[in-house]
Amino acid sequence: MNWKKWTVVTVIVLFVAVNFYLISKKDSEIARAAYIDEWRKIKEQNLILSKEKPGVVAPIEEEFVYFQNGAGDFEQFLVKEGDEVQIGTALFEYSPKNLEETIDQLEAEITRLESEEDALEDNIDNLEDIVLDLATSEDEESPSNEAMIASIDAEIYEKELQLSRIEAEIDKYEDLVSISDDGLSSLTVDSPIAGVVKSISHDLQNPVVTITSNDQQVVGLLDEDDMLEIKEGMSAVVYGSFGKMEGTIAKIGVNPEQEPQVGTKSEYQFVVEMGEEEVESGEVDSDEQSEVAEETPILSGTHVNLKITTLEVEDALTLPDETIHVGNIYVLKDDGTIEKRKAKTGIEINGIHEITSKAELDELVVYEPGNLKNKTAFFTPIDIAKMKKKDFKDMGKKEIFRYLGRGFLTR
Repeated sequence: MNWKKWTVVTVIVLFVAVNFYLISKKDSEIARAAYIDEWRKIKEQNLILSKEKPGVVAPIEEEFVYFQNGAGDFEQFLVKEGDEVQIGTALFEYSPKNLEETIDQLEAEITRLESEEDALEDNIDNLEDIVLDLATSEDEESPSNEAMIASIDAEIYEKELQLSRIEAEIDKYEDLVSISDDGLSSLTVDSPIAGVVKSISHDLQNPVVTITSNDQQVVGLLDEDDMLEIKEGMSAVVYGSFGKMEGTIAKIGVNPEQEPQVGTKSEYQFVVEMGEEEVESGEVDSDEQSEVAEETPILSGTHVNLKITTLEVEDALTLPDETIHVGNIYVLKDDGTIEKRKAKTGIEINGIHEITSKAELDELVVYEPGNLKNKTAFFTPIDIAKMKKKDFKDMGKKEIFRYLGRGFLTR
């Protein structure tokens, strides 16, 4: 019996030794299989590069109202500091010295304003044509086109505001001229914008009234490095005590705020045009939202934080940093082999890379691959919990032993 025992031991030792030799031998034809225990799917994600900057809420404009010396005798102010005014609200009144001359001046002002009105309408029409051309072009969805459309839309909005003010001024002067037959004992100077009276000069030093507009914007500063990345038309999100608001970079100054100095980085002012306020906590209907807005107005001077989107890639194919090894990814193929593939990457955010070279959604890529070879066979851990008795019955004995052998013999 002893010889049988030693015969079995000898056969096993020879079997292991021969296989070890064949596997270790250089240029061996026996394929080396790789054990892969972790992998990642190629995902589709929206990648957004952004830059954070501080800012402060400020009125879009300050309007200075003047009293022309020699126009007549000043009578009284009709508003006080802190008063809210609308377009057309009377600010002060005076008695004209020469009625006919005053009417001539009013009519001349109407003519001038009508010329401005025509020019603005033509300008708006031209800008709208440009937006239409960009929106219907083949590159409609390109980031540069979208940024340009947003910038032009902001410019159209500004010009429409100017147009509404001019129309209100024309109506005011036409009303003054129309009552001239009844005799004008006094004239009023009205507010050209809606806003708040910031200051009044009671000693009649011009400007006699200063008004800050109700329309608000966010103002901030960019350094020289920021100027290379941030452009007009880029979208921004404004965060403050009021919540969150969407915005657009409407204007970036071309001149530094301070006199340039050697050794000190220059800073440039930028302006964000704010959109509608977003309500973040729960669903709120329109009536509730308007009540919230009334209770918590955004005050000029409020400090805010800005998140400016500098680059956005939609539906990008992505992989984590750990799947890329020396510029390569290792894809697990359906035929049981590994494909070594050169990986070109785009933007990277928090260790997630955009894959711009050959890649398909849901492909499986080895996680932390190390030094794998192209076309190497691979095997993965058996998930016993998911195995069923039927799976073993469907698999022949030879196939079972082949997989077991591969597992034992793999380096």
